[in-house]
Amino acid sequence: MIQTLPLVLSIVMSELAIGSFLLLYVLDWRSEVRRSFLLFFTIIYLLFTALTYLFQQSFASQPLLDSFERLDKQWTGYAGPVLLAFLILLIPYLLFLIVDRRAGVDGKEKAAQAGEGRLSVVRALRLISGALASVAGLLMLFVLGMIYRPLAPSPLGGALTVLSFFIAALAVGGVMTSMWLGHWYLVTPALSERPLLFSTAVVLIAIVLQIVLTLASATLAGSAASTALSHAAQNTVTVTPTPTPVPATPGTSAAVKPAGVPTVSPLSMDVLGWLRILLGFAFPLVLGALTWKLARERSFQSATGMLYLIVVMTLAGEVLARGMFLSAL
Repeated sequence: MIQTLPLVLSIVMSELAIGSFLLLYVLDWRSEVRRSFLLFFTIIYLLFTALTYLFQQSFASQPLLDSFERLDKQWTGYAGPVLLAFLILLIPYLLFLIVDRRAGVDGKEKAAQAGEGRLSVVRALRLISGALASVAGLLMLFVLGMIYRPLAPSPLGGALTVLSFFIAALAVGGVMTSMWLGHWYLVTPALSERPLLFSTAVVLIAIVLQIVLTLASATLAGSAASTALSHAAQNTVTVTPTPTPVPATPGTSAAVKPAGVPTVSPLSMDVLGWLRILLGFAFPLVLGALTWKLARERSFQSATGMLYLIVVMTLAGEVLARGMFLSAL
């Protein structure tokens, strides 16, 4: 677990950076949040992506990934360049956002009052650069999925593994942007509840898709395990091992573990699985539905408190999920 912890953190950080920006870009495209919100959190996500890239190059670079036999080494060389491309493409999006004074819902209102159209060269360039950054982010998720695909028990399980990276990014990144958006309502209470309802709905959909994907993956894994056990039972030859005497040091007693006694870890995989279900699925789903209800009633302070809890639980659930998945390494 300690050896795979850097890989887990690198995956979760990448999902968080990409998913957060994707929802932010959709909100920008829909023109439902203020320009100040877009500016501030584009800068935050740019800095976080840079931190993610530095972490990846230090603790999850291609040589380190290639040291794990079960990973697909044909794809490990693409992770760094694609993440760097995502980082670089965020810069022109931020610059065009700075130049475009009529970005966001406030710019839309000013253009409507002046009787002017919102289509401009700067806006078009901003949306194009954001779309290119989004494509680079999605490509990064695909590369991660292809790298870790061999850990799945079957080809169909590998396809579900690739899909899981997209859905996880939508969940952990979406709830992060939703939480910041809910916090933004505390300083701009006159803002419409529509963007918060939309972002919360995206998070709920992502969690439901994660549940469906987890059930499908568990079914495939159980089928593959039963098939492997049946083949192993047909070809098993019982061999009685000859015990090797262990010399005892004079003056000390040799502590020898009896044969056949299992090694007990502090938390079994079953316990971790239930923790993942509770933290990653059950609690966020209930709290997300409550958040959507509170946002509809314009109780933004309470909704933001719920979103803080969902962020913590979703991130903890994703770390557990990736840690359990990489335990096969």
